[in-house]
Amino acid sequence: MLPHTLLSLLLCLFILVSGCTALDKPVDFVNPGLQVSDTYGATENAAPAPLAEKRAAGGTNLVTQSLEPLTQSDQKIINTADLSLQVSDVRKTADSIKEIVTKSEGVVQSSSVSAGREDKYTGVVTVRVPSSKFDKTLNEIQILGKVTTSSVTAQDVTEEYVDLDAQKNALTNQLSQYNRILGQAVNVSEILEVQREIERIQVELDRITGKMKYLDNRITFSTITVRLSEPASVVPSPGYSITSVISQAIGGFADTVVWLVIMIMTLLPVIIIAAIGVIIYSRWKVRRSN
Repeated sequence: MLPHTLLSLLLCLFILVSGCTALDKPVDFVNPGLQVSDTYGATENAAPAPLAEKRAAGGTNLVTQSLEPLTQSDQKIINTADLSLQVSDVRKTADSIKEIVTKSEGVVQSSSVSAGREDKYTGVVTVRVPSSKFDKTLNEIQILGKVTTSSVTAQDVTEEYVDLDAQKNALTNQLSQYNRILGQAVNVSEILEVQREIERIQVELDRITGKMKYLDNRITFSTITVRLSEPASVVPSPGYSITSVISQAIGGFADTVVWLVIMIMTLLPVIIIAAIGVIIYSRWKVRRSN
């Protein structure tokens, strides 16, 4: 009995020592998101560089993708100006405007000069200049005369341009897909159907491309419209003299006589008819009384 008891005690002591030894060893819990390398080292799954930098810095915020604001170079602006100038010589000023525009590497879109009352000229000159030289050209034109009215606008078409560009890219991708489908079509009905879709997409793509080219042209070259006019002549009022007063009096008397003659000639038929009526009435009254 004693040997059995001793054997049981030794077995319990062995189990206890083994458990304590196992508790002394560190237990490594493997992260499911980690990969074990050949050297038994735990390495984290590869992450994007920005996210890894935030984790290294101890940040806990989520990394989100945000839209960057458009810079000034990315914006699509259409600049236009409309001003009226009062100048001493419209024709010379129009020539000066053409010289300024030529130096600014622009073009004269239209120019017209016409004569008005008292040989005073008016004109309208419309020019296109590079957008980078819009302000400089406008300032040089304004000093050619007296500015009576001025209007400058800057139209932002960035949103419209970006939308057109997105539509163009989408249609281009669709056109490529339909072209691949056309190469795989086997019967006539499929070929005709795909060709109809290709024609529809091509028409829409051409329309969008044309609109983008139009916007590019207006963005690249700004428009300036200049309306030119000459000041009206100031005529001094003449002074009065005895001769002028007598002449005006004679002229007034002559006008009065002419007016009276016209009135008499106008009323003469009425006077004659009235006189005849009076005479006839008088004779009839005399006869009746007799």
